[in-house]
Amino acid sequence: MFRSCKRGFTLIELLVVIAIIAILIALLLPAVQQAREAARRTQCRNNLKQLGLAMHNYHDVHKMLPPGYRFMPNSPIEAMGTPNVSLLPFLDQGNLQKLADAEIPWYLQSPSTAQTIVSVFVCPSDVASNPTAYPWIENMGVPVGHLFANSSYAYSFGYRDAFSFSAGFGPPPVTPESGVFAFHSRTRLAAISDGSSNTFAVGEAASGFPICEGIGCGTEVTGPNGANGSAHGWLVGGAGAEPFYATGLRYTGHAASTVERMNKEIVTDSYAGISGSQAFDNRASWEGGPHWMSHFRSHHNGGCHFLFCDGSVNFLSETIDMTTYRNLSCMQDGKVIGEY
Repeated sequence: MFRSCKRGFTLIELLVVIAIIAILIALLLPAVQQAREAARRTQCRNNLKQLGLAMHNYHDVHKMLPPGYRFMPNSPIEAMGTPNVSLLPFLDQGNLQKLADAEIPWYLQSPSTAQTIVSVFVCPSDVASNPTAYPWIENMGVPVGHLFANSSYAYSFGYRDAFSFSAGFGPPPVTPESGVFAFHSRTRLAAISDGSSNTFAVGEAASGFPICEGIGCGTEVTGPNGANGSAHGWLVGGAGAEPFYATGLRYTGHAASTVERMNKEIVTDSYAGISGSQAFDNRASWEGGPHWMSHFRSHHNGGCHFLFCDGSVNFLSETIDMTTYRNLSCMQDGKVIGEY
């Protein structure tokens, strides 16, 4: 009588199988990650398309694009909200619009308004915690609280990074370097003489990056002053206004310019001087003006998505020629745009 003998795996065979599985995982993981990032980029692109449709619908009703930022009468600091607030009813956010009182300053808004995450304002690749807590606002003890839902997008002020007004707190004068948006702007599509397909209105401005102080900076702000990094809220946006800046606030805000290249590794903060005549100083930082503005950035590899004024969305390479990049951000510079 013969006894059958079952043979098991040897140690070497087991190690070989494990090695093969590890290799397969190593080969598949990048493909899975690429597929996920492709899906995130598609959603980010769709968000901007929705914003573009909302802006055009707003223009159809109001005969202009939403103001780049609104303030209480005769005030350079009591902001009432970003263009996002104006666009809420055109983004199927009617209930949130009822919560957000467009006629009061930001600090009097309800906490539920400030903390509401609006998916169309957030790129899925944005890695920051959402909502973001702002300790310096908590110390103010204002009704709105200190938690603000993020936005991943910024409105283009062009190659002119001045947070400024004209006399009487009207919109600043339009120059060849002006973008589509500015404080109290009332831009009509017909005024975009460079062509709506040659001018972008909104670009990515992701949270989750460290920040630094001033144009050309490269040293990260650490400690409490830099704790929020490049995060900014959809409701308030704004900039590091002078009085807040003096207390340590470092903030990027809802506006961006093309003074600096996109995707600069450490994000430049924003600063708005308001004392004396500074609020009416329309000079750009490169002209010696007292203000400066953050730049466009994303967590996508190689560039950022931009919404153009005709409603199209294009992915611009971070290596784009700077002259072309700046021309695309200006609405009346008269420059001919080549291939990009």
